[in-house]
Amino acid sequence: MRLRQALQALCCSLVLILLSLYVSMSSGPKTTVARISGIDNATKSRFASLSVDNTIVIVPVNSGMLMWVENLLCSLAKTSFEATNIVFWTLDPDVQVILSDRGYSTYYDSSLYAVSTNENLHDDTREFKKMMKERPKFFIDILSTGLDILFLDADTVFFQSPLKLPDATVDAVFSSDSREFFNTENKDPFRDVWRRGSRFPPVCNGILWMKSNERTIKIWRDILDVFEAGLYLAVYRALSFKDDQRGMDVLLNDGRARLAGPLPDGITEDMLQGRYSSSPELDVRLLDQTSVVSGHLLKNRGEQYEMNLARLIEKGEGRISVHFNWDPKELVKEEGARQMGLWFLTDEGRCMHDV
Repeated sequence: MRLRQALQALCCSLVLILLSLYVSMSSGPKTTVARISGIDNATKSRFASLSVDNTIVIVPVNSGMLMWVENLLCSLAKTSFEATNIVFWTLDPDVQVILSDRGYSTYYDSSLYAVSTNENLHDDTREFKKMMKERPKFFIDILSTGLDILFLDADTVFFQSPLKLPDATVDAVFSSDSREFFNTENKDPFRDVWRRGSRFPPVCNGILWMKSNERTIKIWRDILDVFEAGLYLAVYRALSFKDDQRGMDVLLNDGRARLAGPLPDGITEDMLQGRYSSSPELDVRLLDQTSVVSGHLLKNRGEQYEMNLARLIEKGEGRISVHFNWDPKELVKEEGARQMGLWFLTDEGRCMHDV
């Protein structure tokens, strides 16, 4: 009897799912709802006044990530970059007040979903993923002003000015989210356990520069369309896109983009032969993995990283930044940053350079 009831319930569920699929597919793909941007003319003028060579530097922050911003600012104090040029995309009103009172430029859009807590402390929570799905709207808004964007996650530190990263000869510049160094012996840099295709290694949206043009705006609109599509894309959305970064991986691998030089260490011109179409929409650069190192490589490939860094220094260069984006289930980010000597705040929260 119970088995029969369970089978009936399962059948009913399947019918409802199929009906929903039919309705979604018959209505066609959902197009992006027209954005009513919170960036009015006065805000656009303020952003333009803070830009350098048309690039506006954006750092997202909520109350739970404020100490990471303090650590970032402390690192920037030792570089040539003027931190007052940053626009902090504040995700809750309290942190906006705190940073505005300290003389920093802020931007808050209440229409974009956000919470005030650090939702990436031990794992990517449901709230974290929901916030990441709001990012395409923000990028569309900023790029639609005509300003280029240099986007830096709060859990980064810099040893040189972040303005070394933009490259006006391409459409976009990404840091890498690869789990291996491209120059690892016998390693194909285009094969990665987390890859979304064979044209691009995994990228990271936590450190990226993007030029304002129709093509870059379109890729964010396409990501947003998938997020807002009906049930017929539910499985594709859940397995392939997941969030803004993985969505970007998917679309960079769909044939619209090609990898442009200068190439990062470990990727050579011969590897690109026959990989791209003759007329791609986007030229995209990948930053060198040693000068702009991801948390995965810093934490899990530390010995290789130190060797790569030594070679970089021998060439008269040095690292530009570190992004603490390893899996927080394995190690809390702040604890890891302290262990690596990359937490620049005292126990009282003051910048060590000011003590």
